[in-house]
Order: sequence, then C-alpha cells, then structure tokens
Amino acid sequence: MTLSPQKLFAPALVGTIMPIAIHAGGMNHHDHHMHDDSHMKMTDSFPSTMFMGKSTFVLGGVDGVTGKEAVTFNYDLKLMGMTSFTGEDMLMTAIRSGNFNMMAPFGMMGASRLDTAFNSSDNLELHKLFYKFPVSDSFTVTLGPKLRQDDLLGVKPTSFPDDEGTLFVLNQTGANDTYSKKMGAGVGVTYSKEKFIASTVLVSENASSNQGILTKEGSDIITSQLGLVDDSYSIVFAYTYADGGNTDNSSDANDYSSYGIHGTYNFLNQTDIFPSSISAGFGWKNPDNDDNPDTASNSVEDGNTWTIGILWNDVINEGNNLGFAIGTAETHRDDDGYDEPLAWETFYKMQINDSISITPAIFSVQKDGADDVTGAIVKTSFKF
Repeated sequence: MTLSPQKLFAPALVGTIMPIAIHAGGMNHHDHHMHDDSHMKMTDSFPSTMFMGKSTFVLGGVDGVTGKEAVTFNYDLKLMGMTSFTGEDMLMTAIRSGNFNMMAPFGMMGASRLDTAFNSSDNLELHKLFYKFPVSDSFTVTLGPKLRQDDLLGVKPTSFPDDEGTLFVLNQTGANDTYSKKMGAGVGVTYSKEKFIASTVLVSENASSNQGILTKEGSDIITSQLGLVDDSYSIVFAYTYADGGNTDNSSDANDYSSYGIHGTYNFLNQTDIFPSSISAGFGWKNPDNDDNPDTASNSVEDGNTWTIGILWNDVINEGNNLGFAIGTAETHRDDDGYDEPLAWETFYKMQINDSISITPAIFSVQKDGADDVTGAIVKTSFKF
C-alpha cells in the first residue's frame, strides 16, 4: 500500500488559507458552531458528564415512486453523552438507532431522503465518538475514530435549522459536494479570533480497515473553511478535495474538487413582513475525470448546486417556526438535454413545550430522468 502524493500535498495546499484568517482576527467559533455540546453546563468538579437524548417519530408518505407510495411510520433515536475533563474540553459519545429502510423513499438511498433518516435495523449503534480540546486561546483540535465532517468545522454556514428541516439535500448549505457530511475517522484544527474563523479538516472513510488513511486505495476528504461571522451576518468560503479511492490509482467520479460560498443575514429586528433569517449558498464541483469520455463509470461532469433557505421565528406563538427552502435536488450538469433538478420544502414547527415539538412539512423532489416526487410528513420530536 502506498501513500498518494496528491493526498499528502492537499493538506498543505488547502492549509495556505489558514494564515489569512490568523492575521485577519476573529471571534470564538464556539459561539457560532451549533453543536450539541453548546447545551453543556459544567460543574466545578471534573470529570463531569451530561447526557442528552432526542427521539423523532416520522409519519408520512410520497407520491411518484412506483410501488412505494404507502404511508410509513419510522423513528430516529439519538443518545449523547458529553464528558469534560477540564471544563474546556469535550468527549462526545453518541449512540443512535433507527428503522428507515435504505431503499425506501425516505431512506438514505431513497428518492426523497430525509435529513433525520437513519437505519440500524432497530439495533443501537455507536454513531459518533470524538474529542474536542483547546490548545490555546485561538486554536481548537477535534479528533476521533467516528465522526462527521461538520463535527470538525468551525462554522455552521447557514442559519436554516437542520433539526427542523426536512430533506437531506436542502440541509447541505447549497454546496452539496463541499459539505458532503462524510462519516469516518477524522481530525480538524480550527482557528478563531473575534469575527474570523478558519478550519482545516480530514475525514477518512477507511481508517479502520486495511485501506488506511491518505492512501491511494482509501476514501478521504480534506476540507478547508474560512468564515467571517457577526451577530447579523456571516460569509463562509470552503474548499473540499475528495478521493474516492481506486486500487488501480485511476480517477473516477468520486475524485473531485469542490468549492462553496454561503451567506446568511439575520434580521435582528424581525417584523411580520421580514423573516428572521435568509441563507443562500452556491457550490461548484470539478471531477478529476471530467475531460474523459462518458462511460458507465464516468458520467459525472462539472456541476453546480445551490440552496436558499428562509426562516420565520415565533410565528403565531413563541417558539413556533415557519421555514421554506428551495435548491438543486442533485449536482446539476451542463449536458445537453439535462433537466435541471429542483427540490423544495416548507415546514411549520409547533413547540408544544420545552421538550416536545410537532412539525408538519410538505416537499417536492425533481430529478433528471425520474418521476417527480411529492410528499408530506409529520415529525414529532422529544428532547430529554
């Protein structure tokens, strides 16, 4: 097994943006990165552990998927333990269970994948395990054998809430290939000072196998992110290099470079007319093999994605949120005769009390070469 020179040099390449953020100044990224650890309340005695959980029931159905148009009832369960040994660090241990069939319309490979969809065949599985700790006032390191790409990044580049939204594809901030939410082992370094935040992260899907990390055979992504974050706005740039891993060292559709830009504006003085926030993102994808002839294994060319999300807080009652999002349903290619893919959703979250919410939503997904899919769900969430 040999190390890939391209993968070895990629961290140095994307790492060149780090000094830009360091010299620019910035704010503490913990104020803006919306992780579960934001709810932790530490004591004066360490180690200290806090346990949290969330159970979500999803009742719904779709139209447009032949043979799969029945109403279904699924669940997603998350159990999280957050331990601090010093008051400034955090060990995250997350257990998850769900019964969303992979190939069903709402499943991970389905025509209208939901962001909450998870399938473990009703078994409890270790979902995440990582450790976050500061190395100085400005630098934070996160690493672990099981995590997701956005666990490592310093900024969540959208104010559109992924725990209230519906479709997975509309919760990738408009740069679907840059923010792929890849799972695996990983490490990330974040620099934050005042309003400027910069991160460089690595996620490896095959770290626990013989394919290893940063090898030609392994599947890895490297992402760098640079953000300017204020109370009323944020502007975030990101770059991802992905290597899908080929034993013959050839390029395939899983090898690509991608770029993303995202902006958010929060209306601090919300009125009945203006929303609470507007988020918009755009992404570009450049596959390594886009100049090769199209074959069964090489059918992806240069493409782009975009998403716009609008959120109204405290609609009718305090805590009730209304949201609408629209964007590309998959990476859009510039091929002749290619129909532009489009997805949209709208939801209304009703906050029953501090722990229970009910969110009805409707959505539509339109992809090239496939029937349009429309659907509706009612999502009930219990936080404890």
